[in-house]
Amino acid sequence: MNGHCFIDRGTQMNRRKILQLALLSAPALVLSRRAFADDAELIVGANVGGPPFAFKQGDAYTGFDVEIWAEVAKGLNRKWRLQPMEFGALIPALQTRNIDAVVSQLFIKPARQKVIDFSDPYYNSGLVAVTRVDNAAIKTPDDLTGKTIGTETGTIAVDYIKEHVKDATLAQLPSINNALLALEAGRTDAVIYDTPLLMYYAKTAGKGKVKVILPTLVGQDVGIGFQKGSPLVAPANAQIAAMKADGRYQALTAKWFGSD
Repeated sequence: MNGHCFIDRGTQMNRRKILQLALLSAPALVLSRRAFADDAELIVGANVGGPPFAFKQGDAYTGFDVEIWAEVAKGLNRKWRLQPMEFGALIPALQTRNIDAVVSQLFIKPARQKVIDFSDPYYNSGLVAVTRVDNAAIKTPDDLTGKTIGTETGTIAVDYIKEHVKDATLAQLPSINNALLALEAGRTDAVIYDTPLLMYYAKTAGKGKVKVILPTLVGQDVGIGFQKGSPLVAPANAQIAAMKADGRYQALTAKWFGSD
C-alpha cells in the first residue's frame, strides 16, 4: 500500500509541475497569438472603377487612393491586399469585420461616423470648374457668372450651378465626356464637375486644352474607413501626418492631379 501511495503522490507532483508550467507559458501563448494578429495581412476594400483613384493596371492595382494606402501600410509595417468591391458593400463589410479598411474616396459624413471610424482627412473632394486654356475671361469662380456651363445630367453639379452660379446658362450633357467635348468645341464656356476627375483630366487627356479654375467651388473631406474602435486609426493618422510633413503626400497629389 505504501508503494501505491508513493506512486500516487508522484503522479500528483508531476501533474502540479505540468500545471505550473502551463500557467507560466500561458502569457507567452497569449502574446504569441496577439503578435500574430498584429502582423496579420490586412484586407483593404476599394471600388476599383477607374482612374485616378483605384483601378487595375496589368496584374496590379494602382491609383491615388491605392498609393496613399500603400504609404500608410508601409509606415505601419503591415502586409495587405486589396479586395475589389462594389462601393455600396464597403461599409457593411467593415461592420461585419470582413475587411480591415476602406480606401475608396470615402466622404467623412456624420451618418457614417456613427457606424465606422475614419482616419484624418487625406483629400478634399468636391466640385471644380475648368475652361479652355485660351479663355482669358474666366480666371476665378466669380467669372462664371452669366456664362454657359456644362456638366453631366443628374449630378450634384447640376444643382450647384442652378443654386450658386448667378445668371448661368446650364448645358446638361449625357456624360462628363460629352460635356468636355462641348467645352473643347466652344459650345460652352466652362464645365463644373467632380474635383478629382477634372484635375486628373487637366493633367492627362486635357493637358494643353483646359485649365482648372481655383479655388474649388465646394469641398468634402475624404478619409480612410476603419472598423469601429479599430486600433489602426491612430497609427494611420500618424502616417498621414508624416506623409504631409515630408513631401510624399504632395508628390502623390502632383502625380495624379497636377496640383498639391
